[in-house]
Amino acid sequence: MSWASYAIKRGLASLVMLFIASIVVFGIVRLIPGDPVSIILGTQQGTAGAEEALRRQLGLDKPPWIQYIEWLTGLLTGDWGESIISGQSIERLVAIRYPRSLQLAFLGIIVAMVIAFPLGIAGAVRRNTAADYAAIVFSQVGVSIPSFWLGILLIFIFGGVLDALPPSGYVSFNENVVESLRYSVMPVAVLAVINGAIVTRYLRSEMLEELNKDYVRTARAYGHPSERIVGRYVLKNALIPTVTVIGIQVGWMVGGIVIIEQVFDYSGLGQLILNGLLSRDYPVVQIGILILAATFIVINLVVDLLYGWLDPQVKY
Repeated sequence: MSWASYAIKRGLASLVMLFIASIVVFGIVRLIPGDPVSIILGTQQGTAGAEEALRRQLGLDKPPWIQYIEWLTGLLTGDWGESIISGQSIERLVAIRYPRSLQLAFLGIIVAMVIAFPLGIAGAVRRNTAADYAAIVFSQVGVSIPSFWLGILLIFIFGGVLDALPPSGYVSFNENVVESLRYSVMPVAVLAVINGAIVTRYLRSEMLEELNKDYVRTARAYGHPSERIVGRYVLKNALIPTVTVIGIQVGWMVGGIVIIEQVFDYSGLGQLILNGLLSRDYPVVQIGILILAATFIVINLVVDLLYGWLDPQVKY
């Protein structure tokens, strides 16, 4: 099977996974305690008669399977509906919030890689030296520190004591690039430390395993320079499993940064989903979680296809 055929096959499998995810998301959201109709009418001092009318208006009086078909049809046709609470178009809400989370996630993973790759490689190549100890300490501390605690600590130091960075909020790149980056520094730093620590530990471990293999000893016996052995062979082989970890971390950062967004009052997709959960805004929560699931699926697809480039021996 060629790489192109494999890519098509994996793409179709990803579509099937996305369809299954849509069913799971639709069903799980319906299990959330609370009734959105009661919440809306409670804030508007509605009556019992108005509750039934609103339920019909929202389509919540129909059987779940009919609701799912109508919801899926709307997704495929581009009609994602409106927020039950605010009445805003979900397409607009997602178009505003999702790029913000992507910006935060990808800046975080870029900075994490800038930190993790030099530390992980140096820690493996120069074992039991200061570089190795730095990699070990960073990986252990980064994995151990809770993200919300680190975020609060940075706000206290750089936003309070030093008054060097804005403690919370968001500014779009289109409005002001410099200010947008300043507002992103602390949340990106938290993501970079947490995820960089994981990648550092994993890359160092994989590098050490590769350095102890026979082909490395053979290459050294033939007189190949250490830089060439590490850069051309060891690192490439160590990257094969590390890419999976990086992909998972990117997916986690897009969907799992709700805590970071809350700490820094960063209005991204995670915060939108959390607010939707608290207000029982079913349409917003369903679309938001499905987008996160689609993000994970796409990232896993990209990672699978990268294996063909990193390891030509992979059987398609």
